[in-house]
Amino acid sequence: MDGRRPLPKDLVVDILLRLPVESLLRFKCVCKHWYALIKSSSFIEKHFHHKNNCARLLVCNLKVACEVLPIVRSVVFSLLPEEIVPGVTSEQKTLLQLPRITDFTCVAGPVDRLFLVQKKFYGDDICLGLWNPATREFRSLPPAPIEIEAFFPNHDHQFGLGFDLLTQDFKVVWIRVFWDEPGQGANNRVYACVYSSCNNSWKHLTPEFPPSSTLSAPLDATYINGVYYGLSMGLDDIYTIHSFDMGSKQFGEMQVPDIPSEHWGKLTLHGGSLAILTNAHWPYNIWDNDKMVFEIPETSQLVLYDPETRQVTDLGFQLDLIFSGCWVFNYKESLVPIKRGNETQGEDNAVEQIEHYFYTIPMDEDLRV
Repeated sequence: MDGRRPLPKDLVVDILLRLPVESLLRFKCVCKHWYALIKSSSFIEKHFHHKNNCARLLVCNLKVACEVLPIVRSVVFSLLPEEIVPGVTSEQKTLLQLPRITDFTCVAGPVDRLFLVQKKFYGDDICLGLWNPATREFRSLPPAPIEIEAFFPNHDHQFGLGFDLLTQDFKVVWIRVFWDEPGQGANNRVYACVYSSCNNSWKHLTPEFPPSSTLSAPLDATYINGVYYGLSMGLDDIYTIHSFDMGSKQFGEMQVPDIPSEHWGKLTLHGGSLAILTNAHWPYNIWDNDKMVFEIPETSQLVLYDPETRQVTDLGFQLDLIFSGCWVFNYKESLVPIKRGNETQGEDNAVEQIEHYFYTIPMDEDLRV
């Protein structure tokens, strides 16, 4: 014994709450008490809402790998600093880099701090996975029970990630529309199912939409207060918002205000409410209450616009001129685990690596054109 008195427990908790997730993951090994504390649901909530855990912009940039075949792409998830200085290109922190992959298609979220990633698998089959960038925990979802019917070769699909506030359960809704002639809406059939992370399984649903519904793949989607919202545009250039309540499992839809034909529309959140951004440039998200992130089509630059000062700041991302694939999120670090089945937070279960989830082209494989 060296005669030193241990720090009071309240002080230890206060210190740990101020640390980033990366440090807390290492400190779980200090002692059993710290291990249990850091994995407890109460600590996870307090850490997420602590003033030191500030929201930051997270950018996913998907580009064609020019040196090989067009099907090969590179994906980089980059985190910007807490403060973006006007007129100064911000330094980026790379959270994940996948330089040579073929099957990445999109990412959605964050919902209760988790992301949903999607990849194509052998033709029209689609695989999904849940990912926490801060802890690097990743879990692939089991295959959805929707079979592709041979006599309905053309289809649209949309996914929605959400959280059931009553059961505290992550859920994913998958809507798939089949028809025999693209855009005709003749003999179309709508299938839907919902995934529950608690049960690690899918359940079929019976969606009911008006015959006039435009069930095309959503341009944008978001989630708030237990409800998933997806923005679609029909052949008549009219925007519609489709919704799915994660608790009641009810589908719905609503019309949106007219958007000028020369403008793009983006569904997002603002001040805890559903919002639509419209701009002649391609809008991506809202940052710091009133600043807008959008792409300048002529230069493919991703910029931040401050409407108060009318200043445009280059965020340092050069988007792909050929293949458009960029997502911008408001993101805060979290220790929230991805539970599957009957797992509990106190168990250390083997997790997958997101790097191994996508098919990677080896550097020495001859795919050059």
